Amino acid sequence: MIEIIKNEGNLIYYRCDCGVTGRCMIKPLKNSGTIVINLRCAMCGELERLVLLQYKSEEEKINLLNNINKEDLSWSLVLVNEIVEIEKEG
Repeated sequence: MIEIIKNEGNLIYYRCDCGVTGRCMIKPLKNSGTIVINLRCAMCGELERLVLLQYKSEEEKINLLNNINKEDLSWSLVLVNEIVEIEKEG
């Protein structure tokens, strides 16, 4: 299972059950909207589908949240997916 640690702009930091901490860079939207990505662990291949909101103001955020089932979804490309750290056993 993949756990999202944090999201900073177009970077997503994650931790996988296999012991890897990774960083994934996605291509952001030009405007506000709902983004869907398939995040795959760079070590073991575990796959997690994420839905992210991209917005510039609290008003846009509230509007996206209120209309999430009515909004068009945009699939985003994963530009870079790399291992940041591997947890050592023992």
